[in-house]
Amino acid sequence: MLAAVALGAAVWFGYGWGHALLVDRAAAETRDAALSGAMQAAVNLNSVDADAVDMSLENMRSSITGDALRNDLAATEEDIRARVAETGTSMSAEVLFGTLTELNTDDDLGKALVVLAVRTQTPEYFVTNKVPVLVSLRKDGDVWKAETIEPLASVEMESGPVPGAPAPDPGAQPAPGDTGAPAPGDTGAPAPGDTGAPAPEGEGGP
Repeated sequence: MLAAVALGAAVWFGYGWGHALLVDRAAAETRDAALSGAMQAAVNLNSVDADAVDMSLENMRSSITGDALRNDLAATEEDIRARVAETGTSMSAEVLFGTLTELNTDDDLGKALVVLAVRTQTPEYFVTNKVPVLVSLRKDGDVWKAETIEPLASVEMESGPVPGAPAPDPGAQPAPGDTGAPAPGDTGAPAPGDTGAPAPEGEGGP
């Protein structure tokens, strides 16, 4: 009898341990998938390759869900294309840190804080900023996607000329000491008594 009880207890505790392990593993996989989706969305929404704008926009679309972000992207797509075409500016992002702050597996919702290093680069110059973003997530099929994304205050990490870029044209730069401002006392207004109208006949010359 004691042997039967011991065997039953071993089976029960073995089942309980195995069940808990499977549940914990499933929960961990869900957390990992949600965080991975948040980080990918944050990167994609802060990256534009000047040489592959269509692919950059497609990457953005693949990482978002819900009307708010889809409508925002649709409304700004042409502006993104125009700015890239005009300035040759690219943006690239990499994740410095990421963590889930909320996860609701019943409703497939979550929130994450992701800290990015975002490099914005023209053909001549670059600046890299540390940009934290808050990402609200929703599971779309098998993929966790951004439903909203909110950037927080950024901090500059580094900036300067692009290595190997041609030096700026000195002729395009202001001359030393030339600020483009009027000389002191020069307001650009007419001299006192000068209305800009022609002088009456007989008074216009010596």
